[in-house]
Amino acid sequence: MFKSFTGRFFIIYALSTFVMFLLLFGVITQVISNHYIESKQLSMIEESHRVADLYVEAYVTNDITRVGFNYQLNVLTGHIDARILILNKEMLVFKDTSTEDSMEGQRLDSSFITISNSGDAIKTVGDFNGYYQEQYLLTAVPILYEKEAIGTVIMHSPYPKLEKEINYIYQITLISLLVLLTITFFSTYIFTRNVKHAIQDLSNNAKKIANGDFTSRVTIKGEGEISELSKSMNHMATELEKLEDMRKDFIANISHDFRSPLTSIKGFIQAMLDGTIPIDRQEKYLNIVLDETDRLTKLTNDILLLTKMENNSIQANMQSFDLHSVIRKTLLQFEQKIIDKKIDFTLLVDRHELYVHADMNQIQRVVTNLVDNAIKFCSPSDSIIVETSMIKGKVEISIKDSGPGISEEDIKYIWDRFHKADRSRGKDKKGIGLGLSIVREIIKAHGEDINVYSQEGKGTTFVFTLALSDE
Repeated sequence: MFKSFTGRFFIIYALSTFVMFLLLFGVITQVISNHYIESKQLSMIEESHRVADLYVEAYVTNDITRVGFNYQLNVLTGHIDARILILNKEMLVFKDTSTEDSMEGQRLDSSFITISNSGDAIKTVGDFNGYYQEQYLLTAVPILYEKEAIGTVIMHSPYPKLEKEINYIYQITLISLLVLLTITFFSTYIFTRNVKHAIQDLSNNAKKIANGDFTSRVTIKGEGEISELSKSMNHMATELEKLEDMRKDFIANISHDFRSPLTSIKGFIQAMLDGTIPIDRQEKYLNIVLDETDRLTKLTNDILLLTKMENNSIQANMQSFDLHSVIRKTLLQFEQKIIDKKIDFTLLVDRHELYVHADMNQIQRVVTNLVDNAIKFCSPSDSIIVETSMIKGKVEISIKDSGPGISEEDIKYIWDRFHKADRSRGKDKKGIGLGLSIVREIIKAHGEDINVYSQEGKGTTFVFTLALSDE
């Protein structure tokens, strides 16, 4: 249990909560005890002032009868639950509300009574100079008449009886805190158990994904960081599954694209060696073999180039050059293909020269790949439009074709390496789906944007931007 994160969390939380519980209980009980004693003593002092006023009214000013005084004194004694002593100026007990062991007529000598006679109300806890065997709450209030002390009102309240009341409050407080502690421990245990199960599910799912099971998913209900982590892991598994599918497609495509020219090369060479192809016709087939080797070289170079670009191993040779001149030279490479396919080709530019700041060779490759891609999927009588325009201080280049367009499903993955849309749409089925990936990486390395807009049956448009030259 101590080795797991959830186990350590529960133990640390439980110990911390228990320590806090002890501290809280100690503080609360001390505060309650002090508050209860303080409240009791203040109440005794308040009632002592009332007794002092009644004494003056009964024995000095004669505003009330002594019978009325005794009656109200007995009522106050029951109300305050305390023994009341009234002392005269000579410290003799004039009145004692206790009928048992009455102290009337006795002289009391106590320092806190003497201090009280100076005009201050005094409160303390003690045994009243050894008169009691147990602790009492004691208060002393002077009886004042015309700003002169003529006596003292003393109240005694048994501390053990007060302790019972305080202990009862302690018990209620302890029970409440124990219930709260139990609920806290239980809820923490449920929480840590759920977190533990969720982490185990995530761990098991991660192991399945690591072992190649990209279809594995984990479902964690609710909201929060762990739920978000499960969603992220599921998203990762989905992307890995797509990547694995692309890898399988790539292996299948590259195997086919490499096997076909290799088979042709081997067949023609074998035919020449065994004399099936006569010497006077060998030049024709050697040229075919050369074309196939060029094709293999191009496929290999594309793969190496894309890998280097994705690893930032190729530095762009930034320079100022005429973009329109590069586009015209690139289009000349496709002149025969355009004528053979009877494609309506248009170049729209508003000036003879347009200088940009970029890597000329890489931009030429971008235009080559995009135009080649457009020609590949166009049918006879389709059209291709290459256009440049100035927008917000940049040059925008678009290559638009009226071919079959791209489906919504395919357009999501058009920039993924090795992805190939439906190859049956074009007559030229060469390539392994690296052209657009290379285009994106080149434009990305230039810090520019490239987008594609397509609709099935209405054609496709690729648009990218380049920075204008300052020269």
